[in-house]
Amino acid sequence: MNEEDLNEALHDVIVRSSPPPSMDPAHALEQARRARKRRRATWAGLAVVPLVVGVTAGPALFTNYTGHRSVGQMVAGGPGTPSAFPPSASASQPVSTVAPTTAPKTRKTGDPWPEGQADRTASAGPRADRAVKLMNDLTSSLPPGFTSPDLKYPGGGPMRWPQSQYASSDGEPDYWEYSASIPVQKDNRVGKLLVLSTTPNGKPATDPCTLAKGFWGGTGTCDLVDVGGKKVGVLTAKGRGSYDQWAAYRYDDGTVVYFAQAKKSDRTERSPLTQPVFTARQLAELATSPKFKIST
Repeated sequence: MNEEDLNEALHDVIVRSSPPPSMDPAHALEQARRARKRRRATWAGLAVVPLVVGVTAGPALFTNYTGHRSVGQMVAGGPGTPSAFPPSASASQPVSTVAPTTAPKTRKTGDPWPEGQADRTASAGPRADRAVKLMNDLTSSLPPGFTSPDLKYPGGGPMRWPQSQYASSDGEPDYWEYSASIPVQKDNRVGKLLVLSTTPNGKPATDPCTLAKGFWGGTGTCDLVDVGGKKVGVLTAKGRGSYDQWAAYRYDDGTVVYFAQAKKSDRTERSPLTQPVFTARQLAELATSPKFKIST
């Protein structure tokens, strides 16, 4: 590798190490609470280390790297086993500057968002459709006497919203969060419900109450509820946070479902409900309902 090739490779690293696009600002309050627990310090700059070491160690070591993996693969972390260059072309093979179009199996700084997305949120396509179905299934689960009208927040935004979000942080395997929130009205009083289904994320299983306490850092009293042999954690909050009570269940395949309720809907002046929409057992039963499980 000559000096011109080396400069071109380092320029490629700088371009690919730029920060990813910002998240969709919609529903920022709801997402911020999840993000506060999930986001970790990014590994920005780690992808540059192998190249810096290669420069320090000399052209021979750097050529050894490029002989087995393109600079683009080293930085972007493309999926699959890297292909070797033909021996006769190792010195003349052009450095790829085309970013992969799909996310790798493990997220790295600088990777493109999956499936052509502009940010974490899937605003169209099958994943967005799954979130809409989740919202419709949530609405159809309301008990008699409760409705979910198409209400608006004071700023004009809808109180009914679905969301599909690519949830992986750097160093984590690919996984997704599908969520739906709806207002619940009775006698001109308004509360809210939320269901969140997370695809398997490779994290180890925990006991149901530990899982429940992981819902946006919730604190309160947790009880185990048995639903046909399935152990569900139902946490009753201490009066802080956006939700009063929620159920948490983890399937054997790693899919996690949270089902939450609140008598008061935030960002609105409407009077809160006088009673919870569901009992603790009903919350547990809903968290284990197959219609709220989304594993892909």
